Amino acid sequence: MIRACSIVGCATLWVAWVVTTAGPVSAQEAGAEGAAAPAASSAPPATAAPVADAELQAAKAEFEEAQRLFIKEQFDGAAAKFVSAYEKKPYAAFLFNAAVAYERSQRWELAIDYFERYLDRNAEAKDKRDVELRLQGLRRVLAASQAQPTPEPGQAPVAPAEVAMLPALETKGLVIIDSKPKGATIYLEDKKNGPLGTTQWEGSLEPRPVKVILESKGFKPETRLIHPRPDKILEVYIALSEEHFLGWVEIASNVAGADVFLDKKEIGAIGRTPYTGHIKPGNHTVWVEKAGYGTVKKEIVVEPGTATTHMIDLEKLSVGWVAVVGKKSRGGKLYVDDKLACTTPCQAEAMPGSHQVRVELAGMEDYEATLEVKQAVQTLVEVQWSPEPPRGRAWTTAVISALFLGGGVYAGLQSQDREKGLKDDIKAGALIDNNDPRVQEGKIWAIGANVAFGISAITGIMSVYNFLRSGPPSQGELDEKNIAITPVGLPGGGGLFATGRF
Repeated sequence: MIRACSIVGCATLWVAWVVTTAGPVSAQEAGAEGAAAPAASSAPPATAAPVADAELQAAKAEFEEAQRLFIKEQFDGAAAKFVSAYEKKPYAAFLFNAAVAYERSQRWELAIDYFERYLDRNAEAKDKRDVELRLQGLRRVLAASQAQPTPEPGQAPVAPAEVAMLPALETKGLVIIDSKPKGATIYLEDKKNGPLGTTQWEGSLEPRPVKVILESKGFKPETRLIHPRPDKILEVYIALSEEHFLGWVEIASNVAGADVFLDKKEIGAIGRTPYTGHIKPGNHTVWVEKAGYGTVKKEIVVEPGTATTHMIDLEKLSVGWVAVVGKKSRGGKLYVDDKLACTTPCQAEAMPGSHQVRVELAGMEDYEATLEVKQAVQTLVEVQWSPEPPRGRAWTTAVISALFLGGGVYAGLQSQDREKGLKDDIKAGALIDNNDPRVQEGKIWAIGANVAFGISAITGIMSVYNFLRSGPPSQGELDEKNIAITPVGLPGGGGLFATGRF
């Protein structure tokens, strides 16, 4: 009983939340700021606070002053304060904010310089592509401004027209996540999204409620809801308590990002490889699967207070896929080697090699091609449809042909009727001469019938041609997506199975 008390009672769980103030923030002040109060009222109170970082506190003060000047549109002063904050604590967000402030003050060279320094300092930034595009725009603005004539004394320089092409940027807030012990894995919202990083972590998050999950081997996982703000520095400090009952499991695979299922696949994946977490002791069934690879099922045994690593090798499937994509293909049919595969947009499995592919859609010309399907590769086809020629002319000429055919038949019957009447009278012994009107009428009806049959034949041929006529064939844009990703090893090395006790 005494030992149990030492395990549970001595395990401390506490969270210190500090917003951007030069000193400690009370619960009332934190609630007023809207970014510092813990989400779960059941969390135990903090028994201690992390040692104050004097440089961080000084950087906070500069950051707050910079934000105040930025709001007042004193952009040069704001930029200088952001730079000063960076000199005290080299966080990449300070460089980004300085660049934004210099851009607002139309000091293009400095804005470009600080955006470049931001990317150098934060090479894996999520907004890297956006900042690179921003730099391209700023360089065009700088070139245009240098090409403008020097303004007369007392006149403000005219901003280049390119400035209007750049959407306004806002400054970033900063979130600092730390823990005891150091090196805990950080997840946002759900472990399925993969790890954000490890503590101590600093960066910018969207200004909305965010669920933070912390895990570390041998400690209980903890979850907290934080409220980042674009104008504040938010510190999150979580002390994890030791876990002696559960087992710590790491499930890795030779392919990163494979889905991991535990015991029941129908409830969904618990995460992606490399997956780490605490699991109840006992026998468990693990499935690991990823598109392009065969699913692997493995039975594992978890013992309390142990840490185990399971390396699972996925084998690449021997098939490939043909996928017809795009909303314009909705309702069409995909044929592979003249066999109906599926209704588009869809994906069909095919063995590696050459295949005849045809995509049909009502009112459109067919798309036909010979595609080379590769193992574990998805061949994407986006069809650029060519409309079939309109059939209105074909129907018009068909109706005209039918009318003339009917007229020709009628005229032919009338001609034959006159001829038959003349023959009957001759047989009866009547004297017939060339002045009999039936002779002339028969000739006229016969000529009319021949003309009608001729026109009917011509229009009929035109109708058949128009019905059979095709427009230009539909074209397809092809792309390939390699479902099989390059294998990666375990952090710190590989191995099939490792076990330890803590």
